[in-house]
Amino acid sequence: MTQGPDLAGQLALFQAVVDSMPWAIFWKDRDSRYLGGNQAMAKLSGLSAPTELVGLADTDLWWRDNAAEYRADDLDVIESGEQRLYVRLPFPGENGGTIWIDRHRIPLRDPSGAIIGVIGWFEDVTTRKLAEDAEAQAQLEATLEMATPLLPVADGVLVMPLIGKLDAQRAAQMTETLLAGVTQHRAHTAILDVTGVRRMDATAIEALARAAAGVRLLGAAAVVTGVGSTVAQAIVRLGVDFGQVTVLGDLKAGVAHALATAAKRRA
Repeated sequence: MTQGPDLAGQLALFQAVVDSMPWAIFWKDRDSRYLGGNQAMAKLSGLSAPTELVGLADTDLWWRDNAAEYRADDLDVIESGEQRLYVRLPFPGENGGTIWIDRHRIPLRDPSGAIIGVIGWFEDVTTRKLAEDAEAQAQLEATLEMATPLLPVADGVLVMPLIGKLDAQRAAQMTETLLAGVTQHRAHTAILDVTGVRRMDATAIEALARAAAGVRLLGAAAVVTGVGSTVAQAIVRLGVDFGQVTVLGDLKAGVAHALATAAKRRA
């Protein structure tokens, strides 16, 4: 009958298994002192071998400033008996930058099922996080583009209906789309309709004025429509100079004005 490996052999095999894992893995006792870890964890800790982790606490390692937080996380798992998986956190990188990790913790139990500590591991998800951020930004830009359409309504006349809240990011996107459209369509008039804007604060009004100024610099006329009494009072109160911008009550009046102006130029 073939005998299995002795205890020392089993421990060596276990260590070889965890050392082959791509994550930094550790296990601690109920006092949050390290009972062991794998080679990736030793490297992360600035140690040469996993055996050097044994008996240390987080206060002994280079992330000691966060030791109290990590101790609290350990206690949460130990006292609740529940696992805490996929906790995404920023983490200091080797070159002073920031990496993103998914942190996992589960209870460490003895053969009887009693909780004697915690097992944890870190997964570097920086590449995934950056890809997710890039995708989210692309979706945001697409949403903003759809929320700020530029409509050719007549030869040389563009209308940009604004709906919702006009914040700094959307204002910048609005201006970029508007000026590109004036150039592309060789427009003589660009109408900014603010009827659907819920609230016009200083940021929105100043952005509107800058967009109109940009249109004029391209040699086109800027028309703002849909300005109610509340917005008009805000413009006066803030002292925003709309210069040579034509301000009209509604979009219909703005289009009529643009067409009449174009007819006079042709006459």
